[in-house]
Amino acid sequence: MKAAILVAALVSVCAAACGTPVVGVPVPVQVAVTPAPTTSTTVVAVPAAPQTVYVQQPPVYVAPADTAEARTVVAYYDAINRRDFATAWSLGGSRIAGGGGYTKYVNGFATTSWDTVTVTDVRGSTVSVVLSALQADGTTRTFSGTYTVSGGVIAGSHMTRTK
Repeated sequence: MKAAILVAALVSVCAAACGTPVVGVPVPVQVAVTPAPTTSTTVVAVPAAPQTVYVQQPPVYVAPADTAEARTVVAYYDAINRRDFATAWSLGGSRIAGGGGYTKYVNGFATTSWDTVTVTDVRGSTVSVVLSALQADGTTRTFSGTYTVSGGVIAGSHMTRTK
């Protein structure tokens, strides 16, 4: 019974947290577990002390420098991970899509489950990154390269698949 309550609480917490950006740090979650009543004639329900459970989620990004340019690239991938392609498009997807329009751009992410971007360097408007794209089939595609950010949007990119 306790295990079922704990699992239900964790599923609820995980479902609620899926839409929020995560930076790879375990998130403490307070879970109160009430023991099942005993079979004796006197039943006293005493709530147990809350337990801390750590829920680890995949990181969205790791950034060595907190700059506006790095935050733009991180926001771009956060939007993609949330499947908010309209926001990703407006953050520069339209400029780096390579033609074909919005529908082709969105379809290009059909087999991607989750992107993890690591900002490795920021020099002026150039943001260097390593990207790990987890695919729906469980494989990972890895890319490295740069994004050029101008006026709060990605103006260009040069990415190369490394794996």
